[in-house]
Amino acid sequence: MAKEFLSGGEQTTINSTITELFPALAFNNKKNINRPEDMHDYVVGLGDKKSLDGGISRKAFVDNGDVKSAYTFIDDTFKIRPNMLKEKLSNAVGILKYLYEVNKTRPIDKVIWGYRAKPKGVPVNHAGDIFIMFKKGSPKISGISLKAGTAKSAEPKMNSYVRTTIKKDMWVKSDSQSENKLKVKLWKQCYSKLPGIPKSVNQNNWIDIASKNQKPHPEVIKAVLRQFQRSEKKFDELYQIQNKVCRQHMCDLINKDLEATKEWIGQEFRLQTPGSSDEVPLTLVKAIGNRAEEQGDKLAKLYPKINKVKAYLNTASVQEWFVDVHAGNQKLTLLMTIRSDSEYREAKQKGKLGAYMGLKLLYRGYR
Repeated sequence: MAKEFLSGGEQTTINSTITELFPALAFNNKKNINRPEDMHDYVVGLGDKKSLDGGISRKAFVDNGDVKSAYTFIDDTFKIRPNMLKEKLSNAVGILKYLYEVNKTRPIDKVIWGYRAKPKGVPVNHAGDIFIMFKKGSPKISGISLKAGTAKSAEPKMNSYVRTTIKKDMWVKSDSQSENKLKVKLWKQCYSKLPGIPKSVNQNNWIDIASKNQKPHPEVIKAVLRQFQRSEKKFDELYQIQNKVCRQHMCDLINKDLEATKEWIGQEFRLQTPGSSDEVPLTLVKAIGNRAEEQGDKLAKLYPKINKVKAYLNTASVQEWFVDVHAGNQKLTLLMTIRSDSEYREAKQKGKLGAYMGLKLLYRGYR
């Protein structure tokens, strides 16, 4: 029987653990590691010996909740496809080298993994993936936002979901009915078109959004699968409608509220703030193979002066959309994407129409 590997959000979480936690543990333990397999062996060994609960390794964590998660995620690295695992471990080696380079210029006390809990003094919504705690000087703490890819690749700088986004405080304050409006639009334009939907299912009950996790009506789940089995072509056509409805909904939110948009960008887009007066500045670092380097950020420089925004669809794409941000005569076009996190299949009915109000929402950079 073929081994089943992780995919979608589960794989993303483990990938991030490798590039964030692994170099933090290696640095804190003063390990110089140059080979991907040695990085894996070392951290797996820490997990096997239950060494994360105390001693030097414990310095990489804020609380026991993140320690518990770390043990699970380390075990799950064996569920990543071998080529992907080696790539992410190489990135971890590169990030470890980067930490040692920073340490040469300004001695580091410890590196903390910011998975769920943030170090004391760090805002809970800070975009840092790991946090460098310096031995002396100011600022005392520096947040590092880590991305991994190739020299020419453009990794998403903000990685979220449609429903998660519209439930953010700034968007709820801007339009308290936004989530319900999207629910109704998706029903009318997309999910009501599925075959065999009984009349008892309507725009009010087709999906339950009262709690944190969305709960589609059982008849809707059946109808999505039925459509996939009958015609994948029609299934994809409905997915394109679903995607367009979500993209247009986000554009409408943005275009009617400049202040909410600015707050969203400031909180969620991982703006680089090295050398700023911020108590905990943020530096963007990209890992390419087994090396890592700091990135520039024009949006961060423009951000304080933004006085106009305009969001619109890329009519030539089924998933891309743009946000133009203006500061006087200056303009940047933010490259946005809404897409499925995975393909839909009978064995795992999570992608495309099976994502419902939870399609992936990405900020990929600017031009």
